[in-house]
Amino acid sequence: MSNRDEFSEDTKRKVALRANQHCSFRDCSQPTSGPSDESPEAVNVTGEAAHIHAAASGLGARRYLASMSREERTHITNAIWLCATHAKLIDRDEVKYTADVLRDMKAEHEAKCDERHRNALSAGEVVSDLIAIGPDIVFVGEFLGVENEVWSFHLRNFVDGDVHALITFAERYEQTGTIDLYVLVNELGDGRVLRGKPSVTKETTGGYTVRCPVFPSAGRIRAADLPKSLALSDSHDLMVQGGNLATVSGLDALPQQVKTGLSHQRGESPLHRDFGTRFAEYYNLLAGSSWLDRYLKLEVIRQAAIPYTDPTNNQQYTPLLCVERVFGVEILASAPTENWLPIRVDLDVKGVGRWQHNLSVCIPSEPIRGCKPNPNTVDIL
Repeated sequence: MSNRDEFSEDTKRKVALRANQHCSFRDCSQPTSGPSDESPEAVNVTGEAAHIHAAASGLGARRYLASMSREERTHITNAIWLCATHAKLIDRDEVKYTADVLRDMKAEHEAKCDERHRNALSAGEVVSDLIAIGPDIVFVGEFLGVENEVWSFHLRNFVDGDVHALITFAERYEQTGTIDLYVLVNELGDGRVLRGKPSVTKETTGGYTVRCPVFPSAGRIRAADLPKSLALSDSHDLMVQGGNLATVSGLDALPQQVKTGLSHQRGESPLHRDFGTRFAEYYNLLAGSSWLDRYLKLEVIRQAAIPYTDPTNNQQYTPLLCVERVFGVEILASAPTENWLPIRVDLDVKGVGRWQHNLSVCIPSEPIRGCKPNPNTVDIL
């Protein structure tokens, strides 16, 4: 059994994504993936997630740091995406390629990737966006249209999961809790609950066509009808008014409803294990990358469009209650302050219209553990 502290497959995918599948070695930027002739689905990957500080001690282990924990060695901050040539090169000269040098290379390369991506967006170029099917499949693609309550997409490449995972998801459709049967589309700022198995077809020109049968849009309430709740101050504490705890409701409750809805992490509540966002998980993997905004947008769409069934009273509602569409999510700081991250949301709110607001969401310093999809989730449609 190996004693190496290896990266998870999820971490490998994320560090490759942050590097735009190009080598991060200074002045290289070699593409590290492409099609393989072995099969229509095969991919030839020539890059790897290399350790900045070595995965284990011993002969040939470069930059090994004994004081690091296993969690630190396997964290994405200890990974740099390199082509095969430079992955070997950095392990032949630890004097020249110190940990600080490698971290600088990684930061420079990711900054260039971020700049190219943002310039493409500002220039109005067609840029594919993220689409999610269930919690474990995310791909880059475009929305093609809707016919007979079936949404169709062009799938360019997978970010999380692969074709096999998509096929397996379809095969296990009837055994999957409804809370995980959804499709989310950043391009639309919207999502739907699946009413049938997704299908996937290989295209002769490359990529796949994915078709998802969906239910109609979930019901929302008007912002003016938001229920009464305890009011929170700007410092996230309960407020006192006239000797009593202050309350807020209706349109005045909208900023707080969005803030609290997005701050609750999935798995945080022992009674509601499936409720909440994956903001902390995505932040820990993608902080500093332009992809983070896009992943967070997927989560806001899920909270806005996909109903949750409260197991204590069997009532169904979308967590954000009155949000009908998500236009954008922008991160306003490089890091959270005391676990609070400022963001700007751009939303379509029922009874209000387009609504933009700056608020802070909670990003716990420690990820929520033990969060697993519940296969016995009560159907909501």
